[in-house]
Amino acid sequence: MNDYKQNITLSDAYGQGYLSLFYDFSSELLPHEMALLELLETLDYSNFDASLKREANIDPKSMAIIIIYSYMLNTYSSRNIERLCKRDMFALAILSGSSAPDHTTINRFIQRNANPIDELFYDVVKKLEEKGELLKETVFQDGTKIESRAGKYTFVWKGAVTKNAEKCEKRLRQYLNKANELGLSLLLEEGNDFQSVYNELIVVKNKIKEIDLPFDAPLKKGRGNKQKRLVKHYKQICEDLKKVNDYDILLALIGDNRNSMSKTDPDATFMRMKEDSMGNGQLKPGYNIQIAADANYIVGATISCDRTDYETCIPMIEKLEEKLDWKYTNYCADSGYDNVNNYNYLKGKGYTAYIKPQDWEISKTRNYKKDIGKYQNMAYNKEEDYFTCANGNKLERIKTCIDKRSGSTYGVYKCCESCIDCPCRTKCMKKSTKECKEMNAYIEHWEVRDKARTLLETEKGIILRQNRSIMAEGCFAQIKANNKLRRFTAFGMRRVFSQWLLMCIAVNVKHYTNRHYNYQLDEPDWYKDIA
Repeated sequence: MNDYKQNITLSDAYGQGYLSLFYDFSSELLPHEMALLELLETLDYSNFDASLKREANIDPKSMAIIIIYSYMLNTYSSRNIERLCKRDMFALAILSGSSAPDHTTINRFIQRNANPIDELFYDVVKKLEEKGELLKETVFQDGTKIESRAGKYTFVWKGAVTKNAEKCEKRLRQYLNKANELGLSLLLEEGNDFQSVYNELIVVKNKIKEIDLPFDAPLKKGRGNKQKRLVKHYKQICEDLKKVNDYDILLALIGDNRNSMSKTDPDATFMRMKEDSMGNGQLKPGYNIQIAADANYIVGATISCDRTDYETCIPMIEKLEEKLDWKYTNYCADSGYDNVNNYNYLKGKGYTAYIKPQDWEISKTRNYKKDIGKYQNMAYNKEEDYFTCANGNKLERIKTCIDKRSGSTYGVYKCCESCIDCPCRTKCMKKSTKECKEMNAYIEHWEVRDKARTLLETEKGIILRQNRSIMAEGCFAQIKANNKLRRFTAFGMRRVFSQWLLMCIAVNVKHYTNRHYNYQLDEPDWYKDIA
């Protein structure tokens, strides 16, 4: 037996609920603990709300440091954070003799301090800038989808709600006609909007209620339990009026920019996740998380319910310009942000856009370049706005449309001559049975894509494009793979985003720790030589 493993505790060295350990030592702070205190200890916490249900035993600064420290240790549950505060030596030192906060206090702190947490995140970013950790030249944006806490079978589909609401409105109009036959309502003209019908049915319901009938009796079905017609109409009207109100509430919660929501987390939208354990492309409730990275640090974050990244570029740039004291000159992103609205916005704000076009890979193939049916391979006359096909015929614009998915404007072009006897028909029109060639051409998008392609083919563009994944996707790899944050533990977009910002602070502290430990301070990154 090893003697040093014995006599750590004595039989009489504990009281009721306490255990005394006979250790006498001073603990040296670990690198990530020193980095955490260095970045967060001197910040301003005066805007945090410390007024909880009972008098707080811990100040906001200590609470924020403990939560971020827990996130660095992959501890996200409030109960596990409470347990860590009672056992971890660093957490006990931060508490300085105060009692450990319980899980409700931790949850309430995150819930009530959404705006202060947002300010704290950008204060940390500014602190990193003061230490020379950021280049402040190129910002890299990327997004990911993280699952909500809501169950995957709590879906509400906008199409189903709309369809059921229309059926319910149709039934209510029929009830109104029946009530008119009984002389219980004023006759409405045909074509009245549903709001008039709804208001009239409220009057009908009140009139029926005035009649002395057993309306509150339970509905019994089967032989011998025939109800009076007025009682039946009354209960059907009450039931459908309640359904209409419920459908209106659901449609208002879903909104115009999405087609689904979760019953238990109305802010979450059903999306296809990369983590598909069943292998059937099952939709799960989640959020679209966006980050902006600089020198492997997260310098900006937004959250949305969008299923794509088209509409997330502009909110991110607006957020960065609002919160940061400096302005970036270059913007780099993947093909998910290839939208003409984004190009125009970035150009108006003075950014150089290094956005990878969606046809970047396929445009290099031989089949793409030899396809004479694509408008990209046809001669275009910009002054008179027409294309010239391989056979020398003109394709003129017949109308202009707007793409509902991306919001881009495109023109519909049609050949002026018949293409039935054209020698290039099989190669140009494939298996189309139309008489003339007809195609959709995104002229404005085509032009900005060519400019972006030219930028990406320069020396600087090649380096930024090749290392974009290191800057932005590397942060997601740290969070989702190393920190194992695959699902949020909170409900609602506001609390979810607060949890995400705390996670971003934890990632920045860990990256600062690695650079400090490897003695790489004041050397932001590799591409500063080509700036």
